[in-house]
Amino acid sequence: YGLDESLLLPSSSSSSSLLSCEERMASAYEKTALRPVLEKSGNKIDCVILGFGPDGHTCSLFPNHALLEEKDKLVASLNDSPKPPLCRITLTFPVLNHRSRMIVFCGAGESKGPILNRIFATVHHTPPKQITTNDNDNNNDNVKECLAILSDPAPFPCGMARPNEKQDSNLVYVVDTSA
Repeated sequence: YGLDESLLLPSSSSSSSLLSCEERMASAYEKTALRPVLEKSGNKIDCVILGFGPDGHTCSLFPNHALLEEKDKLVASLNDSPKPPLCRITLTFPVLNHRSRMIVFCGAGESKGPILNRIFATVHHTPPKQITTNDNDNNNDNVKECLAILSDPAPFPCGMARPNEKQDSNLVYVVDTSA
């Protein structure tokens, strides 16, 4: 997608100019990127692939931030991010929970372990499955599949993402063994 240069920051850096620019960026993203996808896909995104931070944030939805309560906007702006950059735009839970068929979270590293331990109330290990790969490496010993029940209420934003589809596997976490 191209960038409309009218959305670039003005030479003045007053906070009202920044907010206006962020809101215009969020609106432009929704109009030029998100809405066309939704219109062509039955008002749902087939698969959203996300990460999650060591504080449990996902997208730019941070713990204890007002945007966690956003009910109407599909794309929102923020100018008070607790993590750089300060000014961002983000998808909101109305998109993640009501306009997504599936969400796949990917995470790696030890910093993800405490988050996973808190967002899952219980974890049931399923019998091992043989996974066929196209390479000659036999990495199946490292692959584990679990059925996990989410904590309710969710302690972190990444645990609040719960697509409303009526199928069993609409929320998937793919993590490495150190997580």
